[in-house]
Amino acid sequence: MIEESRFYREVRRFATTEPTYSANCQVIRTLPSDRHDLSAVARRAFGDATETRVILAAAGLPNVDAALKEQDLVLPTVGYLRYLKEKCGITTAVRTVR
Repeated sequence: MIEESRFYREVRRFATTEPTYSANCQVIRTLPSDRHDLSAVARRAFGDATETRVILAAAGLPNVDAALKEQDLVLPTVGYLRYLKEKCGITTAVRTVR
């Protein structure tokens, strides 16, 4: 649980401080249809619908039931996401986007 909290803080810090021109980030526009479907945004960004906690943290949402407003989200790239997970002690595999 501590690793999850640390991961949330690290992703949130990344999303709010990383410049949009950085090589470690990607900017994804959320759509009105994504309002209650974080997995659709995760699928577009990472090619993996299970990465909803990254979207949750980047958007600053308190839980998965909160509505996602239409916005530009600054998200880590797949490689940098792997680094953040390793840094926080989370060992789940990150799929590469094909």
